Amino acid sequence: MAPRITVTRAETFGAAACRELLDLAVEFEGPVLGLATGNTPIPLYESLAQRALSGEITLARFRPPFAIDEYAVGNPNHPCANRAFFARYWDHISGSKLVQQFDPTAADLSAEADSFAERLAEAGGLDLAILGVGINGHLAFNEPGTPRDRQAMFTELTAQTRASAAACFGETVPTHGLTLGLAEILAARRVLLLANGALKADVVARALEGPVSADCPASFLQEHPHCSVVLDAAAAERLVRVGR
Repeated sequence: MAPRITVTRAETFGAAACRELLDLAVEFEGPVLGLATGNTPIPLYESLAQRALSGEITLARFRPPFAIDEYAVGNPNHPCANRAFFARYWDHISGSKLVQQFDPTAADLSAEADSFAERLAEAGGLDLAILGVGINGHLAFNEPGTPRDRQAMFTELTAQTRASAAACFGETVPTHGLTLGLAEILAARRVLLLANGALKADVVARALEGPVSADCPASFLQEHPHCSVVLDAAAAERLVRVGR
C-alpha cells in the first residue's frame, strides 16, 4: 500500500501533523510512540502542547514513548543532545510520560543499543513511529547502506548527517550515534513521516517515488502497510503523484 500523503501550508504544518498523529493513535488503547527530534517535528510537538494546555486533549492514556535515536555525547545534558530536546518540547505536555532514552554515557554503547531494543520489545514494540527524513535519506540514524533488517545499534554518522547537526553542535559534532534499527522502525504498526521546507523536496521525492533501496533508507516506507506522510507544500514540490 502506497503511503497516504497530506500536503499543507507551512503555517498549518504542525496542526496537520498533530491531527494525523491523534487520528492514528486512537486506534490503540495505550499507544507506544517512537519520537523523532530535530527541527521537523517541533511544530507537531508545539501543536500537541497547545491543545493539551487548552484542555482539548491529554496524553494521559499514552504509555511512555521511546526516543528513536541519540547522539553519542559524553554529557547527556548537552544542550544539543536529544535528552535536552525532549525536556524542551515533550516533557511539559499535559499527561505526557517521560521519554525512554538511550544512555550515551554507557561504557559499552553497542550493549546499550541492545538493551534499549530489549526494553522496546518488552513494551510490545512501537505502535506509532514519528519520523523525519535526513537530507541523505536516513531514518533516525540509519544511514544510507543500512539493511532493512538491521536492529538497534551504535553507528557512525555520515558527513551529511554531521553537517546538519553542526547548526547546533558547532565544531564539536559527535561522530557516532545510537539508534533504533530499521527493523524496529519498520515493525511499527503505524508510521507518520514528516518533512517540511524546500531543502527536503529532493529527498522526499526519492523516498516516496524513487527506487526502494538501502541507498535511501526512507524509501523502505513505500512498502510499509500503514504509512502516513505530512508535508508542507515546499517539501512536496518534487513529487509527481501529488497535485499541488
